[in-house]
Amino acid sequence: MSPRPPLVLRADFHTHTDFSDGRDPLDRVVAAAETAGLGTLILTDHVRADTTYLPDYVAAVRAARITTPVSLVCGVEAKIMDTTGRIDLPDDLTGIDHVALADHRFPLPAGPAHPDEVRERLATGDLTPETALELLVEATARAVAAVPAGRSAHVAHLFSVLPKAGLDEAAVDAALLEPLARACRTHGVPVELNEKWRCPAPRTAALLGRAGVRLVAGSDAHRADAVGVFPWVRQALAEAEARCTS
Repeated sequence: MSPRPPLVLRADFHTHTDFSDGRDPLDRVVAAAETAGLGTLILTDHVRADTTYLPDYVAAVRAARITTPVSLVCGVEAKIMDTTGRIDLPDDLTGIDHVALADHRFPLPAGPAHPDEVRERLATGDLTPETALELLVEATARAVAAVPAGRSAHVAHLFSVLPKAGLDEAAVDAALLEPLARACRTHGVPVELNEKWRCPAPRTAALLGRAGVRLVAGSDAHRADAVGVFPWVRQALAEAEARCTS
């Protein structure tokens, strides 16, 4: 049997510029996307409710579209705040086309908790691992449904917060994922395999794929030279596909 050809990944769903915490300006990030042969580049600079740079950011992306063959999507990355699915977004999203939903903190009923707090609550028995995982999935599923109208979205670095909080992704099963899978199917929201954080695990990706969730690639590049570079994602997607067909 001849070897399987390498996966061709022509969209990067998760990139940063120096409008937030990226090292390089927008023009270098776009040039890197061209060099990588991408057809689509989704820009996802970090925002909070009080972020003020969006008008300049939107204007810069619009100007860059004129000079590149790459399809540029003007997006933001925002954290999931709590189990209602509240998202840490500015009120005015004029010109923003896409939202990357991120677990930067652990979304609990009372609000976003630092992973160290979750560790402490797990250690004291105030919170069980099973409940913590259920709350995180519930919050993410509700955030998928809460994306402002007229914007596309994806789930960014799913479960990246788990090891920080002392939780094991191996405990995740299909039943636990079903609320998130259902929300993603209903709203057409994919889940990203994240190159930087190497998550979710191929096993989790396979469970999502079997549940009808589209999987996409995100470099989470904070430097231009990391845009469209996906060695771990390619391997994880191939393993997830093999698990789905076995």
